[in-house]
Amino acid sequence: MPNRLIYSFTEPILPEVLHDLFAQTAWAKDRTLLDIQQMLDNTQLILGVWDDEHLIGFARVVTDDIYRAWIEDVVVDEKYRQQGVGSHIIEKLLKRLEHVELIILDCEESLVSFYERYKFQAKKGASMLLIQKKE
Repeated sequence: MPNRLIYSFTEPILPEVLHDLFAQTAWAKDRTLLDIQQMLDNTQLILGVWDDEHLIGFARVVTDDIYRAWIEDVVVDEKYRQQGVGSHIIEKLLKRLEHVELIILDCEESLVSFYERYKFQAKKGASMLLIQKKE
């Protein structure tokens, strides 16, 4: 893993830069700059990973900071995958959230074993979603 990476909960993230990172995903590639700005403005906990001036990793948390925390939008630049960046993101988030009663995340089936390394467990029972498409 490159040793020059900086993990920051405080470094501002421009929506244009995050948009480029999201473009590498199937699940966030269609997000608009305006929506990304609103998301950044309204998210309590954001972690960016920087290689010099280049944003190469990102995750955010929606939380009440005591009972529940939802880890969302974990993404690592394609050129930096399989180098431990995602592991460091999760480790830093879990350390920051160690006082929270329940931490939740959704992931692709292919990532279940990755998150199991951090003691996440597959949830039994139904998960309910209400997806409201934007027009």
